[in-house]
Amino acid sequence: MYGIYDDIISSAERALDSFEETKELLEYPEVQADKAYYLSILSKYNNLKIIKDKHTALISALEEEKAVSDMLSDASSDDERAVIYEEISSLKRSASKISSSLSDALGCKRAEERAYCRFKFKENYSNFGVALFSLIKTDLLSRGAKVEEETVVTSKGGYTQEISFIAEGADVITRLSPLSGAHKVYTSQSKSEELRFAVTPSAKIDKVEENDLKIDVFHSSGAGGQNVNKVETAIRITHIPTGLVVVCQDERSQLKNKKRALATIEKKLKERSEQAEKKRMEADICAQHSQKNTPISFDALSNTMSDTRLKAFSKIPFPLDEGQFTQYINGLIAL
Repeated sequence: MYGIYDDIISSAERALDSFEETKELLEYPEVQADKAYYLSILSKYNNLKIIKDKHTALISALEEEKAVSDMLSDASSDDERAVIYEEISSLKRSASKISSSLSDALGCKRAEERAYCRFKFKENYSNFGVALFSLIKTDLLSRGAKVEEETVVTSKGGYTQEISFIAEGADVITRLSPLSGAHKVYTSQSKSEELRFAVTPSAKIDKVEENDLKIDVFHSSGAGGQNVNKVETAIRITHIPTGLVVVCQDERSQLKNKKRALATIEKKLKERSEQAEKKRMEADICAQHSQKNTPISFDALSNTMSDTRLKAFSKIPFPLDEGQFTQYINGLIAL
């Protein structure tokens, strides 16, 4: 709709998704009671206000340029058209300047991210982990992110031991990373366990690029009818970066053999990539699970949670409601 400015406008609109939410957050009594937390939220609000003002100014300039351009069809003389062209040129320069300023205010576009996540917990506090996962999932879905490949591992006794999933969407790693690590769960006055949550980037499996393939045709050597040894119907495809080779000569048609060979090589390359990705993610998850305790803790005796990074979240009843959890995550990001 806005031509070359579509991307920058879309980026600004995505960033402004949290503008009203951040504005409301400043009115919370518990936020106002914590000066450092309040100032961090205020700083985020001020940054978003700048983006909002520049976003509005850019759209206004572009719409004004369109309105002036529409006047050209009604111009009755060359002099009148010259004035209109001059005005259009001025508005184009203005839009370009505002766009550059908006880009600086954004800092960077909201990134589409993909993360592999895993919870691990024991029987006497698994309800805390399951509740935390439910809050995270609701928060992600409310922002248009996807939660896929959800896997739940249960013990012989029937309680949940582990939950893993893939999260994909705008800034999912940014929202999940502050929650990662080993969180203490106090199960009695003298005993505590650890609820572990790990987050690691997960790469998308890239499509096979045609430039990476070497395709050879040759005479089929097997049984296959009158075309065998007369027409080059067999296909050999080599994936140059990996050296993987697939040969297909089962079909009488070269086109069908090529289609089957391509499907086979794509499947094999995907399997290789997935195995390598899972191995890397497992190493990352194990490393994170060995980290020391985080500022987050849970008390199974009083059903409360605390996070020493935010004064407003000290001994707060757990599970949080959805609004509280959103406020909590936004507060951690704003720190």
